[in-house]
Amino acid sequence: MQVYIFIVCIFAGIISGVVYDVLYIVRCALCGVNKSAYTVKDKIFLAICDLLYCLIFAAAFIFISVLFDFGDFRLFMFIGCALGALIYLKSFHVIVAFFVNKVYNIITAKKERKS
Repeated sequence: MQVYIFIVCIFAGIISGVVYDVLYIVRCALCGVNKSAYTVKDKIFLAICDLLYCLIFAAAFIFISVLFDFGDFRLFMFIGCALGALIYLKSFHVIVAFFVNKVYNIITAKKERKS
């Protein structure tokens, strides 16, 4: 049963990566990709996005725990979620970040040509 719970937690971590990428795309669309050019308003927005991500992940984890009747919280559950998120961030997120940067650069180049 613990292996099953661990696998479910890994998938929960992977799904949390998808949520992270959605928020990442919104952050890049509204604040840009260049972190050194962020204003205080952008940094506050980023903090809100990070807090929103944590709340969504916590709610999803509690929902999954209740849905599958996991009972107690165990360390391997946290490790499974963290491992799933790490797997996602090291694989699919790299592709998403690459394309977000490409699109952002194309849009920025078009704006500069019009000016």
